[in-house]
Amino acid sequence: MSSASPRSTSSKRKTPPSLSGSDCEGAFSEVLTRQARRKQKKVNKHRPEFQFNIQELKYGKKVTLAHIRDLILYIVADGQKPQWIQVNNKSHISHTVLLFVPGLLPTHLGLSSDITSASMPFAINSIPADGDILGRLEGPAQKVPAIASLFTYGCPTRAPGDKLRMHSAINQLLMCPIQEHIRRKREAEREKDHHRNAQIDSYSPLLYLLTPNQMIDNDYNIPSYLPHVDGRIVPGLDKSMIPDKSNLFLSSLSEVENIKLKDESRSFTGMDSTRNTKGNTREGGWVETSPAQGPPKDGIYPILAIDCEMVVSKDGDELARISVIDFNSGKNVFDELVLPPGEIVDYRTQWSGITAERLLSATHTISSIQNLLLSGASPLITPHTILLGHSLECDLNALRIRHPLCIDTALIYKHPRGPPFKPGLKWLSQKWLQRDIQAGENGHDSEEDARACVDLLKMKLTNGPDFGDSTNNMEPIVERIGRYMDNSPESPKTSAYCDYGDPRWLYGAKATTAVRCTSDDDVVNAVVKNVQSHTFVFGRMMELSEAQGWNDGGASLSPSSTVSLDSVLERFNSRLTALHSSLPPNTALIIVTGHSDPLPMVKLTKKRQRWERSVKTAGIEGVSGDDRWMAEHDRDLEKAVEEAKAGMAFFRVTS
Repeated sequence: MSSASPRSTSSKRKTPPSLSGSDCEGAFSEVLTRQARRKQKKVNKHRPEFQFNIQELKYGKKVTLAHIRDLILYIVADGQKPQWIQVNNKSHISHTVLLFVPGLLPTHLGLSSDITSASMPFAINSIPADGDILGRLEGPAQKVPAIASLFTYGCPTRAPGDKLRMHSAINQLLMCPIQEHIRRKREAEREKDHHRNAQIDSYSPLLYLLTPNQMIDNDYNIPSYLPHVDGRIVPGLDKSMIPDKSNLFLSSLSEVENIKLKDESRSFTGMDSTRNTKGNTREGGWVETSPAQGPPKDGIYPILAIDCEMVVSKDGDELARISVIDFNSGKNVFDELVLPPGEIVDYRTQWSGITAERLLSATHTISSIQNLLLSGASPLITPHTILLGHSLECDLNALRIRHPLCIDTALIYKHPRGPPFKPGLKWLSQKWLQRDIQAGENGHDSEEDARACVDLLKMKLTNGPDFGDSTNNMEPIVERIGRYMDNSPESPKTSAYCDYGDPRWLYGAKATTAVRCTSDDDVVNAVVKNVQSHTFVFGRMMELSEAQGWNDGGASLSPSSTVSLDSVLERFNSRLTALHSSLPPNTALIIVTGHSDPLPMVKLTKKRQRWERSVKTAGIEGVSGDDRWMAEHDRDLEKAVEEAKAGMAFFRVTS
């Protein structure tokens, strides 16, 4: 059979028949000779086919996009045999085509919208008399008849994510874990290249600056003149002075030089200077760096690494020591003990290294430290100074200083488990610097910690943003496919990547052929053109998701959207029919939708972000009732996320 169908391991249950659009074509058929019949019988005997293993699926096991990715690697390369689907006569599959079609929904196929809530495959072109969820049709008309013509069954899928967010569907589909022997080989090569070609200025430190919204999300108190935006703000930035590698990254993130700082005289709700510091109940005492007036005179944004040690007073955490290391010279340019304003109840000597005896020599207060750092004829911290630290918000909160240019090693390096977890400085130093810090019996040393931050940033400037990303042990599937030799080293597997935008970015970087497309017609034409000469071909069709406003969060939706969606569905149906008819025999065709409508999830997520940022900047009292986030909103968001994760997949081998 050519289209995937359920398969039971029980001998008492019959496999549902495979339905194909070609079963009833024409009233007459050619009479074959005996020799031709024998040949056809042999071909049919070895014809590849997909069959779902319902024993694996009937207990609620969800098919994820990672499962489909691994299925492709099993067919094309050296992936493990999947348990949820059977690929009969796999060796006879000549080509594999993967179509990613976000925007295709069950209702477009005349199916119930909740068809994907189950784990079992659902029938597409039958109407059960008992009203069972599998395959039942509801009000919506079938607007893509080609799906029912080509596929007998569909399979519910789940996109990656957690309870409150959906992660990238295409990323899980097209990126796979790097095999252990390949990972070890690459690490050895990278270490060798690092010692041979190390250049600290390969990437600009501006690439690692936190955006204002990143600062708010991570409990920084931002300057009152700083707008709440997702782009980096660098006063007086001259891109011509940035290394090419970093310039490419910066231009792709934001036009930072076009973002102007807000005038202090304008009405703006900034950080309330009377609001409590995180970890401390004492009010007031905040200062902020003055807004920059143009670019730095020498064009240089100096970097200072800061680390503070804290003790505990009746008000909470208090500054007891500050160390400042100059990034370029490596010199300790500022190191002072600070006398807290309140009575100390815990010196935390085990962690801070501070004792009562050491603080007897302290002469500075927080106020005098602020003046030394920010005021005077030659202040240490200027509007163009970049401050560097690990969980730097804690140090700035202790100093009660608001500053616009910050780099945080707890954020530019990733925790192995991903957000919201952050890596510890001790762990980062051991892993990437081969250095043990915070190991002495006398507690932490703020100078030692600041120097570790300096060296960690230097590693990023030398090796780029992906260096040290413990979650980045992944590679595009086309790269793994290209490495695989099918018992013939002279004939490696080949791949073609057909997509919108730059096809050589990330997923298609290592593809044998990469085709830039500007329309779904381009995608179909590119797939048809390349399938005969490539083992694996990927194409992404975007017009369905664009017509429904998915690509821009619904901003492009208009009253005429329904009419335009119908025409887009009609065109998709025609394209799919044309594409299938052009595929060579024994080509595995896999269509994946990835997810369902994300707009309800996006709307609630934005509301939650506004609420969290408003609370951090204006306090809970400054948030109106309509903008507040309540417990029922959490439940609504969880439901919207689960609904958005639901997708469909279809499997077929051409005859």
